[in-house]
Parts: sequence; structure tokens; C-alpha cells
Amino acid sequence: MNTFNNVIFGQKALIINDAGKILIIKRDKELIYIEKWDVPGGKLDNDETLIEALTREIKEEVGLELHKIICTLTSSKFEGKLSGNLTIYRNIYLCRADGEIKLSSEHSEYKWVSPGDLTNFEFGEDDDLSYVLKSLPQILSTVDINISYSKLI
Repeated sequence: MNTFNNVIFGQKALIINDAGKILIIKRDKELIYIEKWDVPGGKLDNDETLIEALTREIKEEVGLELHKIICTLTSSKFEGKLSGNLTIYRNIYLCRADGEIKLSSEHSEYKWVSPGDLTNFEFGEDDDLSYVLKSLPQILSTVDINISYSKLI
């Protein structure tokens, strides 16, 4: 069970397509980081595994089916700052997904963006995501996006 007092477990997915572009989604006007760009992800619900939660969040937010996790890009812990009295543990994964994009009501648009162009978009204040996005062109030069350590079929 994933219930801990004042602790949240979550993850984000950098979904890469066959052209080597990353899916980004724009937050709607009703959420935090209003009209900022983001990538799919969210927190675990009770009794979910990390992969179950990641699969659910990708499906809910963009309508895609998680096909495989290529690698974990970073694991982070946040305390205080934006999280208040919460401790947040979060992983960011590089993933492949299948299907047709269908945005949830939480997001107003999406784009497939070349890794080198990601820093041209305004994202929220997530330090770990910002670091990964800046480093992604270099990271991708060392990763074979056609292999994975976790096949989800």
C-alpha cells in the first residue's frame, strides 16, 4: 500500500516518438503552473505500483498506451519549497507509447518537440524536469531508444 503520512510518490514520462521528438502538453487554466508546458505524469494512487501509475497517468492525460520504459532519467526527492509539508519522491522516465493522442480536460494542447528545442518552452518550476530537459540531447546521444529494460506487453 502506498499510503504514508505527508509522502507522495510520483513520476513523469518523456515520451519519445519514432522521429526522436518528445511529447509535451500544455496545462489548462485551472491547474497550477497555468498555461505552462509539462510532460505526462502524476502521483500513485493507493495500491498502485510505479508502472501501474505511470501507465494510468499517460492514458488519462494523453490517451496513449505505455509500450516500454527505455530508462530512468532521474529520481528526485522534494521537501518544503513548493511541496509545503509534503515529501515528494519522483522518477522521470524515457518511454515509448502507442496510440492516438486524446488530451484530457486538464490540458489545452500538445506538441512533439525536438530535444534541442525543449528549452524554448516555458515549463513549471520542477527543478528535476528542467535539468533533464536541458540535458536530454546529450542523454539521447548515449541511449538506444529502441531497447528497454522493461517491456510492458
